[in-house]
Amino acid sequence: MTPSVYHLQLHLEGQQFVSFKSASSINSIMNNPMIRKTMLTEFFAMNKTNKDAIKLNLLYKEFPQYFVWSVQYKMWTRRTKGNVIGRVVTCHPTEGERYYLRLLLMNIRGQKSYEDLLTVNEVRCDTFRESAQKRGLLHCDNNLAECMLEAESYQMPCSLRRLFATLLVYCDPANPRELWEKFENSMSEDFKVLPDIGTKSVRYKVLDCLNDILHSMGHNINEYKLIAENFKASKAAKEGREIFFERNIIVTEEELLLRQKLNREQQVAYNVIIDRISSNRPGAFFVDGPGGTVLRTCSDVAHFHGS
Repeated sequence: MTPSVYHLQLHLEGQQFVSFKSASSINSIMNNPMIRKTMLTEFFAMNKTNKDAIKLNLLYKEFPQYFVWSVQYKMWTRRTKGNVIGRVVTCHPTEGERYYLRLLLMNIRGQKSYEDLLTVNEVRCDTFRESAQKRGLLHCDNNLAECMLEAESYQMPCSLRRLFATLLVYCDPANPRELWEKFENSMSEDFKVLPDIGTKSVRYKVLDCLNDILHSMGHNINEYKLIAENFKASKAAKEGREIFFERNIIVTEEELLLRQKLNREQQVAYNVIIDRISSNRPGAFFVDGPGGTVLRTCSDVAHFHGS
């Protein structure tokens, strides 16, 4: 894969993961300075002592473009070849301070320590959230929009909807409707491919899903005024979403022919699974095959069997 992706570690001070051999004593682990070193701690160290790093004044995510991380020696060295992309490990807004630490690292250049990130205009903040607030990074829901925008690049619509609901509940956006209008389209992609469905129906399916998630968190979608009118839950939401969709599976003629394409081993697996479903007996099955083709084919046929 070109360019390769560097996954950059993210942790609060003193909360990095460590690995050690089971035979190691606690004292040897605690007294080993190497065990405390991570990509992030050494990023700070390089910005203090390395002339190139100081001159470049980089964001954390830009660092791998100019420096290479040695897993063995736990240090950054100057890059001489190759093109890479740095990606800071993702972090959910509900993680609190770790999320705001990431927000600061994504926006503030050349930081030398956690203290640097906490200090704004020579005044030390008590939390990373306060620091982000004073730096204007939480202004007008920009950080929430950036969070959704990043997730949009790799998350499925169902995951985006759960993230959006979480942001509504835990991050108190100043303008929920504006955030909704900006990401409604990306949260709707899976419903748009359903046959014979209009734009309004797609919107209400997404709102239904969001309402379900919000209900599980003790909230209601109407609290956030995402649309002008008062939202009413659909039959699917009242009946139970999974039951509703299972009862309304649309099976095409092409999908009915899938069973004829099964090879002998796939047919055996299919028969065993369908027998359990038809007789309403519980069961757990493991189906394996090269590249996942067996699993995909069998699951497709079982699904379109109407079960």
